[in-house]
Amino acid sequence: MKKIILFFIVLCFAETISGQEKNFFIIQESEVYSLFNFMQTASKKQGTSSTYQKYIDSKLGSNEDFKKLIKDFKSIDYNVGIVRQDYPQTRKNRRSYLDLLIPNAVKSKDVDDFNERITGILPVSEQLKIYRTLKSALPYFKQYVWNDSEPKIKKQVKELEKYNDLSSDLFIRFNRFYKSSWDTEIPFYVALYPIPGKIGTTTAVPHGNALCVGSMVESTDVKGSLGVTLHEMCHILYHEQSIEVQTELEKYFKESKSKYAKLAYSYFNEAMATALGNGYAYKVVNKGVLDKEIWYNNPTIDLFAKAIYPLTEQYLNENKSIDKRFIDQVIDKFAETFPDCIYEYAPNFNTVNIYTDQLDGNFIFDNFFEYFEANSVGISSPMKNVSQSPKLLDDDSSFIILLDNDQKENLNELKKAFPEIRKINYEKSMQNISFIDCKGRMIIILFINKKEDLGPAFEKLEKHKKLDINKLIQY
Repeated sequence: MKKIILFFIVLCFAETISGQEKNFFIIQESEVYSLFNFMQTASKKQGTSSTYQKYIDSKLGSNEDFKKLIKDFKSIDYNVGIVRQDYPQTRKNRRSYLDLLIPNAVKSKDVDDFNERITGILPVSEQLKIYRTLKSALPYFKQYVWNDSEPKIKKQVKELEKYNDLSSDLFIRFNRFYKSSWDTEIPFYVALYPIPGKIGTTTAVPHGNALCVGSMVESTDVKGSLGVTLHEMCHILYHEQSIEVQTELEKYFKESKSKYAKLAYSYFNEAMATALGNGYAYKVVNKGVLDKEIWYNNPTIDLFAKAIYPLTEQYLNENKSIDKRFIDQVIDKFAETFPDCIYEYAPNFNTVNIYTDQLDGNFIFDNFFEYFEANSVGISSPMKNVSQSPKLLDDDSSFIILLDNDQKENLNELKKAFPEIRKINYEKSMQNISFIDCKGRMIIILFINKKEDLGPAFEKLEKHKKLDINKLIQY
């Protein structure tokens, strides 16, 4: 998650967690996770701080030995995971390697302990590459980040711990609203990781029961860090809804007759967490006045969260849970707020599947996220018999299809799946075919002659912003 502007205070609700002799929020500094995030940031992975990236580049950008460590760290595909096929497909119920590695990093006392904890998650060759890379990167991390930051992070941890009981009270209200399966028997581990400086872009991510929150080490905005933590908690509560609840909510979106329902669904998770943290909580701290500034730095999420806020506040104040009436009104608000979004690239790419024949997945990720943000991106390869792909035939997402090999043959193969393009004859000068198919999905076909064409192709999409519905070949 990218930087969110968030202020927070927690109310003492009448309901409290019984038996609070044990901490429900375990807040701590974690050298091992901070080291792992240091390497993620140096590798410019999605969801890392641009401020932190610039700092690391300024210190180690010309260090050839460190560059090799980055290359080794990036060579592991951390996005591979396990998918629960019995859950609703659109909810993407999967656990990636990161979801398994990071909670172990948060709880590890040192790199050796981390290496022992993760045995069995990855192939041994990949596990050892991560271990040796982290071990070799540790001196750089300590010199340029940890030695100076550790005492400041520890001080921030002490300040955050003062809000433990109040945070637990708020958890009860949000948990009920989401109808989540989470229980106080499973604590949340909150790991603060340092970003040198006082102001800049911070990030936070949830993995399992680990809430990893970036903090500017010179900052004193403790309530802001707490708000980010609970925003991420909302994502976990949403993810941990039972299969029955997930199926119920998906049914409400899928049975809607609105053509905006699919896009509203794709943004619902992030907008909901923003409305709860940036809206509901801030209004309490500001004596009943909503924050008039930006709530979230993605304009679609920011405006969507603000549009659904009044309804969200009503449900929270009445101790109600999400229901069909709530979802129907959420869809209506999305349609009112973004009437042209059906044809815009960025909103449709929030949930997207990318097909390729030869290009490397990490290379595609790096280029895509340079120009677009997304909640879910899947990559499939190769293109052989792509017209028979169950995902291409049945998935509700948008699709970007990269014709990076055998362009004419693969275009003819795609014609079997998309009658909209059957009259198009292949030309070597083709760059982009874009259209909305009969199922209401945005389909983008990009002609990539060499890997270096991928970035400029995404850049053109970002520049043009939306497709021209009156023609198939866009430019």
